[in-house]
Amino acid sequence: MPRGNVPANESVGIDDLAVYVPRLSLPLAGEFSANRGIDPGKLVKGIGIERMAVVDAHEDAASMAAMSLLELMRRNRLRPEEIGKVYVGTESAPDEAKALGTYVIGMLEQIYGKGSFQEASTVEFKAACIGTTFALENLSYWLAGEEEGKVGVVIASDVAKYPLVSAGEYTQGAGSVALLMKKNPRLLALEQIYGTFTRNENDFFRPMGCATAIVNGKHSNQCYLDAMKGAFDSFACKAKRKGVITPGTGESITDFVDHLLFHIPYPRMVEYASAAIFRHDWRESNRSAGIERELGREPVAREFDDPQKYQAAEADYARRFSKSEQFRKAFAAKVRDTATFSRQIGNIYTGSIYLGLASLLEMQKVHAGQRLCFGAYGSGCSALFFSAIAQAGIESVPLRGLLQRLEERTQISLQDYELLHEAKRKESVLAPREEFALVGIDQQGYRLYEYVH
Repeated sequence: MPRGNVPANESVGIDDLAVYVPRLSLPLAGEFSANRGIDPGKLVKGIGIERMAVVDAHEDAASMAAMSLLELMRRNRLRPEEIGKVYVGTESAPDEAKALGTYVIGMLEQIYGKGSFQEASTVEFKAACIGTTFALENLSYWLAGEEEGKVGVVIASDVAKYPLVSAGEYTQGAGSVALLMKKNPRLLALEQIYGTFTRNENDFFRPMGCATAIVNGKHSNQCYLDAMKGAFDSFACKAKRKGVITPGTGESITDFVDHLLFHIPYPRMVEYASAAIFRHDWRESNRSAGIERELGREPVAREFDDPQKYQAAEADYARRFSKSEQFRKAFAAKVRDTATFSRQIGNIYTGSIYLGLASLLEMQKVHAGQRLCFGAYGSGCSALFFSAIAQAGIESVPLRGLLQRLEERTQISLQDYELLHEAKRKESVLAPREEFALVGIDQQGYRLYEYVH
């Protein structure tokens, strides 16, 4: 497979990452599926989630963000004065005005000393599930011009929450991913090509004062696919114009990509997204003739008098394409493994695409010289498509033991899950230990956190 050129000196990108996942989990098969009257096969195989992470009574987006940053700093022996910026992507912030990052810095100063982060600026990015990716893009520009040797941190932290007994309930999850951004990184060097797509949609939103989101499911899925194809086209055009990817006759952009990572609201959506991108990208490639022999000609809108009949024909073709030999082979090689951790955690909103990166790294699937492409989506709606090259130092970065940590979680009952979900359980299922915890909310509504030994 053709490879991209590794960016030259002074590249910027991801040097390391750390993941925090709550210690509680709820299996979707068994008590949950029986109580909700749902076939467990629909959950485990249909949407692809086996367990969802559940936040305990002392946890929220801020405490999880602080935990992922603390692990990142300890892994890299990073000192507060080395950090120039802490950018946070979230749609679960506990405050309408105060940046979540200030809470995080306050918690970390309990470890590193009061005032130790005072020269690290922080800002919160809100753009549904694409917020962290916009944070990464913005921080990469700052890092490219940074002249004092400082690094940046991008944190994703979210609690995906929907009403009990709703259609979205089984796609919940929680967690945080912290990314260490540096010049000449060990993991991934960004190629600094960003394809974008934006339009105004009502597919997913959370009105002021609402604890849970409103989701227009089928419409949201279609918005995701439309936006992803738009951002991919934008990326492909820029990559060709800059000579970063130059497909020959009969070749496609995805021929030059080793791993495709997408936003993961639930693992099956990654399959839908990759099928849409491969089908779109392969239309002018050498593969098109073989696909037409296997599936027949694609439906063409102008050949249908009734729009509904066209939509039905299009949906049928899309289903058959997703089962085609060429797609299944490409999906297995370039996409499938990115959803490994999401199957055990569920949706973590802004961090799900980087949880996919953690999956590949922990499974040691990424090798030096490979190109990774990221397709991030945020409801409302926005998409960003960008690429990075795996660096020679990728093999030197220690693993994180995430598979073992997921196995060691405590399984909770449906009753405890529902009490936690509705904030009716004030006592934690597992008492906090060696972690940041929400210990109170004062009379003004200000949240108080402590590191509990």
